[in-house]
Amino acid sequence: MAIKKDKFKRNLKKQGPIVTIIFLCFVIALVSFILNLFKVSGNITEAGTLETSIVTVNNIFSKEGIKYLLNNSIINFSLMDSIIYIIMSLMVVSILEASGLLKHILRPLTKFKSRYVTLIFVFIGIIATILGDYSYALLIPLAGVAYKLLGKNPALGIITMFIGLTIGYGVGIVPNYQDYMLGLITTKSATSIDTSYSYHLFSTFYISIVSVLILTISATFLIEKLLVKKFLRYDEVEKYNLSKKALYTSLIVGGIVLAVVIYSIIPGLPLSGILLNDTYKVYVARLFGTDSAFGNGFMLIIVGLTIICSYIYGRISGNIRNSNDTTNSLTKSFENTGYIFVLLFFSSIMLGLLEWSNIGSVIATNVVDFIGSLNFGGVPLLFVVFIAIIFISILVPTTLTKWNLIAPIFVPILMRANITPSFAQAIFAAGDAVGKLFSPIYIYLIIAIGFLYKHDSTMNTSIFSTMKKMMPTIILLTLIYFVILIGWYLIGLPLGFNTSITM
Repeated sequence: MAIKKDKFKRNLKKQGPIVTIIFLCFVIALVSFILNLFKVSGNITEAGTLETSIVTVNNIFSKEGIKYLLNNSIINFSLMDSIIYIIMSLMVVSILEASGLLKHILRPLTKFKSRYVTLIFVFIGIIATILGDYSYALLIPLAGVAYKLLGKNPALGIITMFIGLTIGYGVGIVPNYQDYMLGLITTKSATSIDTSYSYHLFSTFYISIVSVLILTISATFLIEKLLVKKFLRYDEVEKYNLSKKALYTSLIVGGIVLAVVIYSIIPGLPLSGILLNDTYKVYVARLFGTDSAFGNGFMLIIVGLTIICSYIYGRISGNIRNSNDTTNSLTKSFENTGYIFVLLFFSSIMLGLLEWSNIGSVIATNVVDFIGSLNFGGVPLLFVVFIAIIFISILVPTTLTKWNLIAPIFVPILMRANITPSFAQAIFAAGDAVGKLFSPIYIYLIIAIGFLYKHDSTMNTSIFSTMKKMMPTIILLTLIYFVILIGWYLIGLPLGFNTSITM
């Protein structure tokens, strides 16, 4: 029996991502059947009102489940924002590479030791969280090409950037729109204990700065020690004409365009703020909120700015000689990307089935209720909550959906243990980030694997083999993250501006 079990695990690790996703769809359907058969349900608490509603597991093998699969699979695929983000990002990376501009920008890094290059890319990934999901779509393909131009393995660049981006989701120095939305949920959830509480965007500023520094250094060290040796050096470096004149000209023109964009998002100046949504009061919501011209058009702005700078550099340097070169330069990175879009199609089916079945919601609410029944506080409580969030994040990757489910219970539990709602949100952000690293269904892990295949279709790019390579690094980063939280709690340092850990 043990031999058959080990053989099954080895075979699972060798399966391609598409086969694995289909297998996971079957597992989700089977679990939905079993939980529905035993009538497993959960109680969802509404933040702020404490009103509860019962959620049950929908059986995918039922008539309704089959209808859902047929009615919504294509619709779910067409509604995936990540598809559009990737297409636009590929245009950005294509012309940056083909024009030679990216090669010129990266040239100083060729003199750096490997660990410093890793440090820079990890740091960029961690602080890029202000861009939200745009950061994944833009920086994962960019990191692969950048590592190739530096003579390093593109796969290492993709995995390095993925780890940096994901671990950074919990510690963004500059608050993003997601932090704002999480704060609204936290505030509502805290009103059952403290009606005067209000979350501030810089409530966790101090711990965020320290966490960024520690995680950047730790991730760099772990990647260098545990991951670099698993990827062979890449020596196929393409040659481009490099020109200082082209660089200076493109940067000047790009700087002018960027200045105009920045002026358009500064409120209160003559003719400024035209890209903001004035219905919001908080600036980050005005910048990235619903119906914000800047937030909705961010990728378009990036594409436009990149095309302008790259075209100027390419024409002056001679890397782009005519209109045909211009067209080809916008499509260079699209080579061998069909695999990515096929992965996204099957992933949309898997994630749609998981959401419709309510498996994640039911399990999450039962885990939360169980923790609510425990009678201890302090470090043991923080540990249990942290682990629970990681576990829930594996099943419910969407951050806002997850916090909506668990905040109405977790926040009051921690407040009764003398822990402020701000620190509760910080714990959630950390657990959410780590949980995504452990999740085989996280959409940007699947996208990263698609880009691994793009750069080397011969390597074993299965979901579980890729996770196995990263797992020692992920586990150690999880421990480091938890030590930061516990250390901050035990010392009692302020979280941010006028914000403490205890009430």
